[in-house]
Amino acid sequence: MKFKLIALAAMLAAGSANAAIDAGANGNGELFFSIWDGNSSYSRDLNVTIDAFQTTLAVGGAIDLSWTADANFTSFLAGVTDTSALKWNVVANDNYGDRRLLTTYTLPEKSPTKANDVIRSATLSVQSYVVNVNSALAGADSVAVTSASAAWAGKSSFKDTVGGFLNFSNAGTLANNSYANGLGFMRIDAKSGGILNSFYNEYLDGTAVNVYLDASNALHIAAAPVPEADTYALMLAGLGLVGFMARRRLAV
Repeated sequence: MKFKLIALAAMLAAGSANAAIDAGANGNGELFFSIWDGNSSYSRDLNVTIDAFQTTLAVGGAIDLSWTADANFTSFLAGVTDTSALKWNVVANDNYGDRRLLTTYTLPEKSPTKANDVIRSATLSVQSYVVNVNSALAGADSVAVTSASAAWAGKSSFKDTVGGFLNFSNAGTLANNSYANGLGFMRIDAKSGGILNSFYNEYLDGTAVNVYLDASNALHIAAAPVPEADTYALMLAGLGLVGFMARRRLAV
């Protein structure tokens, strides 16, 4: 069975490390993480492009991309009086030509999907939001702001439905703290023209790709593939051997 554990450093080699989130104005934007309540928010550039992320998935095998909580995130959380009110998501944007919008979501996928023109409006809204976040980042990879800032993730043009352009909430809570109860991750594809429906494509790598915050507030984008046929055979052989040995001990 294939197995692959990828650290953030490896992803940076395939992505584009910089001090501003690529908003996708020219395509292939970067993944970014946002968490907010009614008073403040924290945003972080994950320094991984859409294409780099998809290339990683195409290799196959178990994946666990993780980002430990930095000083800004720790400080932000310390100032939150009610952590149950926090919402968070991971998004990436491609606002050039045929659109791609990567986003967390809660299963099941919604049907019918939104029309192409609605998703084009969504990607434009994400781009505008990221421009404001980049101004607040001021050369850093993460920033915490108050609700008075244009970079506040709780603003109506972003938060959990991207200004209402999505027909689902793309946000989780701190209760999404393991792979098993994490958020799903999808790519929404929309054509550069027309009003036909877009396509919602769940990311899979043998099994679902899930996004979660663990007990130490580290962010994970992870997948654990279903065992291949030869692995099942080895497992069954092992169970048979255990049963045989048990019968021998009873017979003695």
